[in-house]
Amino acid sequence: MSGTKGRSAPQRGPEADQVTVVRVGHGANCSSIGSVVDTLFVSATVGAAVFAAVVAALRTEVVKVVGPAPRAGKPGRPVPPEKAP
Repeated sequence: MSGTKGRSAPQRGPEADQVTVVRVGHGANCSSIGSVVDTLFVSATVGAAVFAAVVAALRTEVVKVVGPAPRAGKPGRPVPPEKAP
């Protein structure tokens, strides 16, 4: 052991017969939880965009008055037709 103190053995990569599958693409060799997090993020983004579009579409609602317009008078009391201006 003299002469090797503080040194580590040289690191070697995997041999060709040890590699069974190499995946290609975004997050190809990550764990399944990494894929779930990506999917949840994309789903939340799309959901927020759809929600914003629906809210924007509902913002411009046509208001239709069904009854007659209130006349000037005391609040909460209708003005009789004979006293109307």
